Amino acid sequence: SAGGKLADTLVYGDWKGIDWVRQYVIPANPKTADQQEQRGFFTAAIEAWHVDGYTKEDVEAWNLYALAQKIAASGFNMFVKLKLLASVAAKTWGALTDCLIASITSSGCEVTINVPSDLTGILYIGTSKTSMLTQFIGTYLDPGYTFTVDELVADTRYYFYIENTLADEVARTGIYSFKTAAA
Repeated sequence: SAGGKLADTLVYGDWKGIDWVRQYVIPANPKTADQQEQRGFFTAAIEAWHVDGYTKEDVEAWNLYALAQKIAASGFNMFVKLKLLASVAAKTWGALTDCLIASITSSGCEVTINVPSDLTGILYIGTSKTSMLTQFIGTYLDPGYTFTVDELVADTRYYFYIENTLADEVARTGIYSFKTAAA
């Protein structure tokens, strides 16, 4: 059985009963300004996920968003991706947290969500996780938006997300879901 290394030039081992040998590689980890900046973006995105106040429902919405993308990713992965893209584009990320769906009737509901400032939020809603075309403009009252969603069909499952639409600021939520009451 092979195992070990020879003078920092060759490394030996076995994998599933097969012996192997390869050249020893000293890992490179550049500490350039650009690399440090990228690491800073990752650190900020991961910290935001943990400290911005995302509730259990918010995390479930991000997971549903990831599922709708049809890629092997979690809600955390999708959040970090979008936050990184915002950072690289030098846009401000406004955390949308603590979404509450209330007063569900057969024809509508009221949705509230916390946001750091008025970023012109729009709620997109539809009956599919991949097609949410109907828009509702939010009313901002500190600490967040209120959306009055109406003209819905009774006893139907709806999916929605909220997005900030200012040019130099970006943020969105995962995909939330609710079912209207029967008529």
